[in-house]
Amino acid sequence: MNARAMEASSSSKVTVEYHDPSGVFPLISREIAGRLPLRNLNWQSPSRPLRQIRQLHVDFVPDKFTETALRPPIQRFDSNGPTSVEIVRSGRRDAVKERRHQIPGLKTSPYLKLYVLRCDDKDTYKDTERKRIREWLRDSTQAESSTGDNHDAFEWLILHVVVPGTTAASEPRWRESVKEPDELKERKTSNVKFPGKPPRTVFDRLRADFNDSGKAGVDRVAQIRLLKQNMPPDLLPTPTVAETLEETTQERELSWKDLLDKLKVLILGPFDARVRQYEVDIAEQESRRSLPGWNFCTFFIHKEGLAKALESIGLVEDALALYDELSLGLETAVREIASGQADGTATSFAAYTNDIVDRILGFSKATMNGAMKRDSNGLQHSSGAGLFSKDYREEIVRSNISVFDFFCYLFIRQKALILRLANTAAANAELGAARSSDSSEDLVLISEVCWRASSFIPNSARSLRQELQSMPKSTEKALNSHDVDAITYSWIYLVAGYILSETIAPVLDLVQLDSNSKPLVNGTSPQRSDFSFAMGASPYPERSSSLAVRQSAPDLHRPSVAMSEESAGTITGSEIDLGTKAAGIPGLPELATYRAELVVMQRKMLEDLAQHRGWLAGWAAVEHSKPRLEDVELDASNNDERAESAGGIQATPETEPIKSASIALVPPSLATALESEQAFQSAFERLSDQAMRYYAVATQSKSVDLIIGDLALLKRQQGDTVTAEDYIRHLLPSFEADTWSSTEAELLLVYISCLEELQRHLEHLEAVLKLLSKVAKKRMVHTSFVTQIYDDFDVSGVLQKAIDISAAHSIQLDCRLEDFFGDVQFDEHIVHHDDMDGFTLRLRLRHVLDDAVEVEEVAASLVAAQDPAQVIMLRCARSVVVRPGLVDVNLDCSTSALGPFLLGSLKLKARGLTFVKDFQPSKAPTVLVNGNGIGSPAPVRNEPLQSSVFLYPSESSFNLQAELVRDIRLDKPRHLLLTLSSGRNEVEGVDLRIKPTSAGLRLHLADADLEGIVLSGGGGKPGQLAMSSLSAGQSALITIPYTVDQATPDISMRFEVHYRTPKGPFTYLTSTVLRHELPLDVEVNERFRMKYLTSSFTLRTLRPAPLLVLDTHLRESMAYTVEASSVPSASSTITETMPARLRYKIFRKAPSSGKMIKRNASLALDVKYVSFVDLIATTVRESFAEFLNASGCRPLRHLLCPIMDQKVWGLLHAPHVELSAVSQQLRMPSFQEFGWNNIIDTLPPGAKPDVEACLQKWHSEHITIATATEGALTEKVARCVTIAVDVPTVDIVFNASMIVQDKGYIDVPGQKILILGTPVTAEISVRHTFDWSASSVFGSKQLDSKTSFVIEIQADREAWLVGGRRRARVTLDMDNTVLGIVLVPLRLGTLALPHVTVQAQAPTTNEGGSQEAKAMTLRDQVLRDRAQLPSRLLSPDEDTRPYQLATSH
Repeated sequence: MNARAMEASSSSKVTVEYHDPSGVFPLISREIAGRLPLRNLNWQSPSRPLRQIRQLHVDFVPDKFTETALRPPIQRFDSNGPTSVEIVRSGRRDAVKERRHQIPGLKTSPYLKLYVLRCDDKDTYKDTERKRIREWLRDSTQAESSTGDNHDAFEWLILHVVVPGTTAASEPRWRESVKEPDELKERKTSNVKFPGKPPRTVFDRLRADFNDSGKAGVDRVAQIRLLKQNMPPDLLPTPTVAETLEETTQERELSWKDLLDKLKVLILGPFDARVRQYEVDIAEQESRRSLPGWNFCTFFIHKEGLAKALESIGLVEDALALYDELSLGLETAVREIASGQADGTATSFAAYTNDIVDRILGFSKATMNGAMKRDSNGLQHSSGAGLFSKDYREEIVRSNISVFDFFCYLFIRQKALILRLANTAAANAELGAARSSDSSEDLVLISEVCWRASSFIPNSARSLRQELQSMPKSTEKALNSHDVDAITYSWIYLVAGYILSETIAPVLDLVQLDSNSKPLVNGTSPQRSDFSFAMGASPYPERSSSLAVRQSAPDLHRPSVAMSEESAGTITGSEIDLGTKAAGIPGLPELATYRAELVVMQRKMLEDLAQHRGWLAGWAAVEHSKPRLEDVELDASNNDERAESAGGIQATPETEPIKSASIALVPPSLATALESEQAFQSAFERLSDQAMRYYAVATQSKSVDLIIGDLALLKRQQGDTVTAEDYIRHLLPSFEADTWSSTEAELLLVYISCLEELQRHLEHLEAVLKLLSKVAKKRMVHTSFVTQIYDDFDVSGVLQKAIDISAAHSIQLDCRLEDFFGDVQFDEHIVHHDDMDGFTLRLRLRHVLDDAVEVEEVAASLVAAQDPAQVIMLRCARSVVVRPGLVDVNLDCSTSALGPFLLGSLKLKARGLTFVKDFQPSKAPTVLVNGNGIGSPAPVRNEPLQSSVFLYPSESSFNLQAELVRDIRLDKPRHLLLTLSSGRNEVEGVDLRIKPTSAGLRLHLADADLEGIVLSGGGGKPGQLAMSSLSAGQSALITIPYTVDQATPDISMRFEVHYRTPKGPFTYLTSTVLRHELPLDVEVNERFRMKYLTSSFTLRTLRPAPLLVLDTHLRESMAYTVEASSVPSASSTITETMPARLRYKIFRKAPSSGKMIKRNASLALDVKYVSFVDLIATTVRESFAEFLNASGCRPLRHLLCPIMDQKVWGLLHAPHVELSAVSQQLRMPSFQEFGWNNIIDTLPPGAKPDVEACLQKWHSEHITIATATEGALTEKVARCVTIAVDVPTVDIVFNASMIVQDKGYIDVPGQKILILGTPVTAEISVRHTFDWSASSVFGSKQLDSKTSFVIEIQADREAWLVGGRRRARVTLDMDNTVLGIVLVPLRLGTLALPHVTVQAQAPTTNEGGSQEAKAMTLRDQVLRDRAQLPSRLLSPDEDTRPYQLATSH
């Protein structure tokens, strides 16, 4: 091994130099190697934290004397191959001692010098060996230490090797411990000789002579005893001098442990001294950085010396950090030199690398000696390490290294350190150690090497290109631009291959090319399992894959070209499954990804080199086949012809090469792949296959798709149509999902040609349409900025061809219209027909393709914004020829409606193809017609609104108005009133369909009453009315009763009127919401008297808005007469807090001879009222309609009047209505506040100015509108509600009265005052009547006269003292019952009189044991005055003045 190799290898190990004058080191070398590396060392420096060195590799190197003077003594007796001596000394023959370099750290020196001693007895030791050791120490150790620095600090150790059969072999070393018999300790040495005890041994004398004295002394003497069975016979003493003392296993292990421990201690000491010395040197160099003469190369050697020291001791992470710092420092130095900021420094670099061309082209010694191998792709190349076979450090010392070489050296050093940290097999082999079975490679660190390489290669390639271009143009090395490209591409290819070979891991055997795979038959499509990359299978990191949704992913077929025995097999489902399982290994996805990028980098270099020869493959071939832009004259009309786009990618070997490059400038590894186009395609396929497998393991599905696309295009280029179609078919869903429009269009071109060749019409048509949609989308984006733009795809005639295919093969397909046509717009206004109902709406769209096609049907739908169930269809009456550019189509509609309608859908049908566009979003938007819907002024809005069209009937079109009948009877079904107006139409028949949209609303169409029109054809189907003709200008009324199943404030319904005229069928659509709940609430209270009944009615509103009560009347019945007692005046206003109260006296009529029924006995309360909301809205409507009729806006009254109604209803909130009711006028908003602009925008442009002027005039003239509560308009708006009032019946009514008999009170005019504590005599009279019973009114059975009742007088004990008879039993045959009592007032003030209670006595029991059950209705009539006045029991004919209590003086 040369010096450079030794320097490179020794930096990874600690060098121990041994001096073996006796030649016994080979006898222990094997066992030493078996106990290495040293493990579990701890090193701590004052400037660094504690470091644990898990493994310390040691390299034993012979010194100059041992290397040149000794030869293996047992070489001729070894029949099993090389001996340990040969193993140790192989490769060390040139490791002679050299003069120390002036720059510290340039050359490595040993950390420990070992003297291997064979001394058989004490006499030999005294005579010769001790002197030799001292001379060795004086000549070597002391001479090296005389330099005064610690760059080459070292320690020394004497190893005594004991040969069996010698005197030294008979001398004991170990003894048993006194405390622990099983523990061995070294025998103590003593200079005093005692009889019976052994004298001092050779080992004792060595330690006494060469060990330091004192407790802090270092033990530098160790001893190893050789086993007799391991000794060659010629080295054993003959005859045996003494009997050998056999060591036990424990003693032998202790000896080796003692030796290894001393090696650890004696190595760490010099290492610590060297580190401190290097740190001092580095600090000194750093301090000189800004001084003149500072050289980065010298600084690099010093700092790298520290890095190598750390590396040799096993602190690889620290060494790597230093190299990263040096790399950053080199970049800074190069940048400063390039920018001219390095003036005054001595840093300089070579202008170019003089030997790089030879190394790249394979003219190095490795290549010349036949060091050729095959890479994983089956391509021959020289070892990648040959690119870096150079003594970089020597050039760094001379400051004669190029920037390119400098970065290469740093990268190689970083790579070696990372691979050593990753515990790779290559790094362990370099260290001479085998990886233990319990340790594994760190894939994260291995992937870091690939990641660094992916950045290093392109950066260094740029430096290489610059250096090649700056080389002197000599005759021998003259390089043109093509040669520079070839050499640069070759270097990238070789370095990428070298990194791939260095970072191979056993777990990646999955993706290596399998030479034993069974070839597949070309042209077949065998099935395999899907690319199912498990989601979450790799927690480090976690990736998702879109390939999981695919079905029947294609197998990769073996190419049809001839392949070598190392050629790749196809990737199978089992391999993908294994890759999925391996994806859970930490670092595997990253490693596979970065290795795939390196493989792709190799493939790219191969493509670039092949392109120089005119060969293309994959996507590059597609890009090359595209037409190029050419300069044309603006006045030439025929110069815009586009180049023909081939449907498939065919090989064109006859094409003239783009570039030409000498094959001599390509390394042998690439020359083989570039021998022919077939060889290039084969190599391209192998590289693509390997990259795809790596990406598959890394679950990089998008990258897999791209590579499969490359292979598909290559298959098509080779003529394998079936395979190419199979690949592309499974790729297109993924590309389409990711919206890769450009890439997908390229694939579609190839896919279409494959399907056309395979005669698969349906799939061919679908692919053509997909391609057209991609082209159309691309052109639609471009046409937003310019009118004409160059297009990569010539699709002229393709759309017409697709239409013809659909017709020829009876294929019906629905396509998205927005994928083929752009700028689809409808006019915002409609145009009414002049002579019939309906309207026309203009459609405008842009045809971006090249073909003029005939469309047989153009239809659109409009959906009501307020009611999505209302749909209006618009159609074009004839076929339309759609030409490229803007196309206008008029769509006719025979339906009349009012309100905003959203664009629903648009359909264009051409033979078997139907282009459909759906305008409706998934969520219904808020449609604004006048800002915030119809009903309130429009607020300012910034968000875009959904396109809508406002529809309204023409002035003379058919019309329908719906309202509730104004006369309402609560005891009967309510009615709906419909008004049909024919307008200008001679209606021949009408079909009216009504659909309730409120829950629980039931329309009784069978009971409908018609006026002005009659039913026809049996009245129509359920849910509709079929009616006869209606002349022009005529109206008809339809009254329909309805009921509701539940209480609801409003009812809503949708009307659909189909009417026929001589000009065809027409439709009128409308919907309405009517107020069903009455705004009035009536409360009734009754009080019974002996001869009459008092009924009190309280009228109040149910809403905040007030009501105007015009009239009230309680109508009598056959059983009762009515007398008004208290009735409010006409036109009274009521609210929630100010109700109206009515009081009536109801008398019994004389009983009739016939039987009275309950319905005839009921009274009826008529209330005629006007809602101020209705009154105000009607006033505004009448005023606005009158103004429109007198202005030029009369044709728009069917639009403007409903809008005015909706606006006014939105303004009439409770406070405004109350204010208008009090002031009898309404303040109208201004034109801008009303929000008319949104409505005007829906009108044709010609009508907008006139309508705006007309509306502004009305607002200016009607700032306030008077709302009179009297007059014809009030009578028109008034409603009348009739409420049935049932008079209650009771079986018996009792009446109690009290009369004071004596004068125990003070009679004051108007009142009677009792004296506190003075008794007063009174009589209470109780009477009853049957006039209000059901038996009296309706003639039913009366109560039994024997029924008894209990009368009881009760009073407040704190107010009255009651004496006398307080309880009595009476029967119905008794007319009057009188009870005498004495009352004594006990409290001052106004007292409530005692009250009388009447209760029915429990029914008696008959003799048979059954109870007599009789239905009774009893009413205890207690008369009470208002507020705080005392309760009184009064008789109609007695004094009704209140009683008061007072004190006497």
